[in-house]
Amino acid sequence: MTDRRTRDRVIVTGGAGLIGSSLVEELVAHGRDVIVIDDFSRGQHENLVAVERKIEIRDGNLEDAGFCTRALDEPSDTVYHLASRAFGVAYSKGRHLKILQHNEAITNNLLETLSRNTPRRLLITSSSCVYPDDGPDTIPELPVFTGEPEQVNWGYGWAKRFLEAKSVLFGEECNIPATIVRPFNIYGERYNWAGQFSQAIPMLVKRVLDGENPVVVWGSGNQRRSYIHAHDCARMMLALIEAGHSGGPVNVGTKETVSISQLVTGIIAATGLQPDILNDTTKPEGRFTKSADMSLFDSVVPNFNFNITFEEGLRRMVNWYHATDFSKAAGESD
Repeated sequence: MTDRRTRDRVIVTGGAGLIGSSLVEELVAHGRDVIVIDDFSRGQHENLVAVERKIEIRDGNLEDAGFCTRALDEPSDTVYHLASRAFGVAYSKGRHLKILQHNEAITNNLLETLSRNTPRRLLITSSSCVYPDDGPDTIPELPVFTGEPEQVNWGYGWAKRFLEAKSVLFGEECNIPATIVRPFNIYGERYNWAGQFSQAIPMLVKRVLDGENPVVVWGSGNQRRSYIHAHDCARMMLALIEAGHSGGPVNVGTKETVSISQLVTGIIAATGLQPDILNDTTKPEGRFTKSADMSLFDSVVPNFNFNITFEEGLRRMVNWYHATDFSKAAGESD
């Protein structure tokens, strides 16, 4: 018979990262016995300070099959799989195959190990990068094996498509309910700076607070994106597991969007500075509008409320900048 400890034990891969660390805190608050697996290539020990005495941390790389076997060597109630290799659009250029191969190694090792030591439930973190660039502005949970994934994240998008497909097969053959989530544009103050390869919000916050004037914005500034804070993303993941959803991928995001110009203006307001803004229309701006159709999530988790407003999130990002030692930060290398 499965004892109470096993029923309450959960494993979070990538649990020291932007989303993962918030998820770990939520799980601890719900009385779960949490094991974090992370190689700290992007995750940070300080993200877990609030709960470090209540969790177990297993430091290592899931691309190593031996480590993966050792790290997942015991029964668990739920595995939340968030570990991946992603460093943003600038890093992806010219490295799509490398990104695909790294993520495929993690996927294959994880599922091979779990097939020998199956959890009761599995949550798989995919990405909105699986969607094609020519889809609708507000994207429902489309099937993704027609056309190409998002071109600027081509390798990463394919890796997540393969992860989804393999997880569905794994769930069916091992009789394990698998919840697949597709997050949209997640940000937060636990972001680990990656130099020239950083994502839009931390990059813009740093440029404004570093005194760039004018602040150069790629494209017209009218392109629109939906953003949610990592804390709320983690809460949405947990809510889907608690609701028992396993009926196909679920978008995790919001239908509401802000323009890139509004984003920059919001960051400037949060800093109290007054730089000029220059739109460089010679630069690509990517897909014009990208937002999440949240109808499926809302039907599974009705009346979900976000805890962190966009304005509060930007204030937190300003505090993140002041707390970050950029003298030790460096871009990722080959």
